[in-house]
Amino acid sequence: MLALLTPALLAALVVTGTFGEGGHLTIDEKALWVGAAAVALALRAPVLLAVVLAALVTALARLFLG
Repeated sequence: MLALLTPALLAALVVTGTFGEGGHLTIDEKALWVGAAAVALALRAPVLLAVVLAALVTALARLFLG
């Protein structure tokens, strides 16, 4: 059971760090970062490529969304 606690805690920290701000739920470019990385990893892309793709998606979102 302890082996399942670590990934669950890490997932909870990622979710609260990505979508939580000031006690409220926020959806912004950080959500795009997580989504782009998840899609890249689901398509079996290397981790480095997934990080670069996620950074590119986030930069473009910040550029166009302000």
